[in-house]
Amino acid sequence: MYMNGHKGKKFVFPENVESGYGIFLGITLRELAIYLLPPTVIGIIVLALPPHNVWLMLFKMMIILIVLIIILAFLSSRPIRYRPNIRFQDYLKLRTDFKHRQKLFYMQRKKERFFQ
Repeated sequence: MYMNGHKGKKFVFPENVESGYGIFLGITLRELAIYLLPPTVIGIIVLALPPHNVWLMLFKMMIILIVLIIILAFLSSRPIRYRPNIRFQDYLKLRTDFKHRQKLFYMQRKKERFFQ
């Protein structure tokens, strides 16, 4: 039968469907290449730069590891527990879009608006 002019079967996708396949901690290969590869390459370059003191090398490695852990935490966090398909960057984008949306302000009080 045709319902509301719709032909064929109606497909309903659940809310937790994602377009990508999570390779590591739910992070896609594309995200790993875009967000994690450049800091890793820069970190290797910084480690290769002189001076090669043991304590300085340990300090450099700790800074690089902290940066990579922060990036991994940002990419893998899910701020809304019951919506596992929303990631932290999506959540921040939704909040900023909501904050910068067009707002509606009324010039008159409500009773005066409807009873003119």
